[in-house]
Amino acid sequence: MEEKLVRICWNTNNWIKPSGSIGKSKNKDAYEDLVGYGHEEWLFDFTKIIDDYHYAFLQAANSGRNAHKDKSFNIHLYSINSDKNTRWWIGTINNVIMVDENESIGVFHKYKELGWLSSMADQLTAVNANAQDFIATDPKIFSTIKFKPSDLIIESPPKQFSKDDKALKATYYNFQPFDRKPDFIVEKFKFTPGHNTTKEASQTIYSDHGYSKDLLHNRMQNSIYLQLIKKHGDSNVGTEQSTGNGTRIDIVVKNNKNSSFTFYEIKTSPSLLGCIREGLSQLLEYAFYPDNTYASKLIIISQNPITDDVKTYLLHIRNKFGVPIFYQNYDIEENTLSSDLY
Repeated sequence: MEEKLVRICWNTNNWIKPSGSIGKSKNKDAYEDLVGYGHEEWLFDFTKIIDDYHYAFLQAANSGRNAHKDKSFNIHLYSINSDKNTRWWIGTINNVIMVDENESIGVFHKYKELGWLSSMADQLTAVNANAQDFIATDPKIFSTIKFKPSDLIIESPPKQFSKDDKALKATYYNFQPFDRKPDFIVEKFKFTPGHNTTKEASQTIYSDHGYSKDLLHNRMQNSIYLQLIKKHGDSNVGTEQSTGNGTRIDIVVKNNKNSSFTFYEIKTSPSLLGCIREGLSQLLEYAFYPDNTYASKLIIISQNPITDDVKTYLLHIRNKFGVPIFYQNYDIEENTLSSDLY
């Protein structure tokens, strides 16, 4: 099957829902700059399936609709973060089928009937994009491709590559010939001491998957950093440390005696078990993915007091699986990290 290389709009929600203007094209004539979104932001939203297919908009398919009518392709995807001028390999969709105007009209009305259009408009409103522009979309171009979810092969997280890589010959939103994948930039965890101070909210994108850190998180991180450097020295404590795999660790402490590291993950949910659930999975990934051992101790921090059940749970995990996971409480009234490790 013929293979194509395609650029898609930038998104930090894994192309499941709109993510706002961050990273979008700053060209004042660009559609996404004018309206604050691109129609490809739902490219991988598999909650909306019709007759086993996911219908989606792809600008390249829209531009080449007449030339490629009734054709199928394997399409390789990349995106550009225009704020940082970085390029990211997203993955491949095999067996992509071009959708003609009549089929697109039918899909549009099906989305409207099922309430999916209004839901998508609400998602745009939530990120301050132009929902009215979306509502006024011409049904003929609402969908330009369809594919089965099982035909998506996605990089998780996306892989960065150099803007000088010759695998990419142009950055237009149209079908480009595909010769090979670019050479990905491979990094490893490397400890760097120091504190990356944060304001009330900081938006981190690939490499950090677009999550926003809240005010409480940042206050806790600032305070904990100051306490830890008093204990370990400022050359042995670092915040917002890159894992080398597109994510960042809240706090890392280096143990000079054996050059091991302790990874800290700060959670602010009012649910203690929720903090443990999220923090455990993140720390395991940071420390061990895909086959590394970067940390000798993993510590979840939250403002929630410890419970007997959680004490028992963490001890059980350590004893049964040998995972060095612990919990520390942060007192938000005193702005201090407890010395007790559970």
